[in-house]
Amino acid sequence: MKKLLLLLPLFVLMISCDDKPVVLKDSAGRLNDVLVVATNKDWEGVVGDSIRNVLARPIDGIVREEPLFTLNHIKPKAFDGLLLKNRNYLIIEQSDSAGVSVKKDKYANPQIGIVIKGSNSQEIARVISENGDNIVDVYSRGEVAWKNYLMNKTKLNTDRIKERFGIDITVPRTYRYAAQDDPDFFWLRKSIEAGTMDIMIYEVDYAEVKRDSNTIRDIIKVRDRVGGEKIPVDEGGLFKTEANFTPLLNETQIDGRFAFETRGNWEVVNMFMAGPFINYTVYNKDRNNWLILEGYVSAPNSIQRNYLFELEAILRSARFGGEVSKE
Repeated sequence: MKKLLLLLPLFVLMISCDDKPVVLKDSAGRLNDVLVVATNKDWEGVVGDSIRNVLARPIDGIVREEPLFTLNHIKPKAFDGLLLKNRNYLIIEQSDSAGVSVKKDKYANPQIGIVIKGSNSQEIARVISENGDNIVDVYSRGEVAWKNYLMNKTKLNTDRIKERFGIDITVPRTYRYAAQDDPDFFWLRKSIEAGTMDIMIYEVDYAEVKRDSNTIRDIIKVRDRVGGEKIPVDEGGLFKTEANFTPLLNETQIDGRFAFETRGNWEVVNMFMAGPFINYTVYNKDRNNWLILEGYVSAPNSIQRNYLFELEAILRSARFGGEVSKE
């Protein structure tokens, strides 16, 4: 069995020479939707199971199971006309050789298409499983870029954040500054039908978060201390990390700078309030400290995937290099 080799930096950019786009139309589709083009046999068998295990697996950090992507299946003959404009599509093809290729902006713009080939169902399923993380990463990066494009059209004035922390960050005008009198802590809030979406931005000393086996404990300690002090709740309550759900920790980058990504759940002690959060603890080499970028959702009766995704897109839009006010 041939081993499929993929280099992640190249995987994102691979475009076949014979797939040059012609006149492109604007793509269409809801955020985090993927159109799966496959025969009914493949969709209902091991190939479909592998696709669902990769793209519809539960989102990390949300207690109630919600899928990474919403999958919509059509047969190959139906992939024509308006359906060619879908922003994200996945095609399954029978072929003598196994492989994965990415088709960027082939039928519309922007658009990410992934084609997976194999000689039989078992081989195709294996290819999907072995490259699952890369497939998710390609679609996720594309969706974050699209969301940032949309947010840039209605951007909130964030000069005060730039002046204090030296970062540009793309925040839609649907958010407002909730904390007005604290120059070292920024709290932004958006009202939604089912509750609120919130963002916190602040700094802590480098010594407060160590890169070792206790990192997650350090991050929880910081967010519980700062959140408990800065986020107002009714008397008797306390904003903190939910103790019954261990947050998930990964290493990543924000604007090329090392960061810890933490996903978990928050709660208000002694009150029936809780929800998911995503936290980026970013090493700011210019100040030798940690810049904390966190977003959290309070919408207990709603599907929270796209809310959390919007917060991720906002936080990942941070770009360093602005003027920083002196302390």
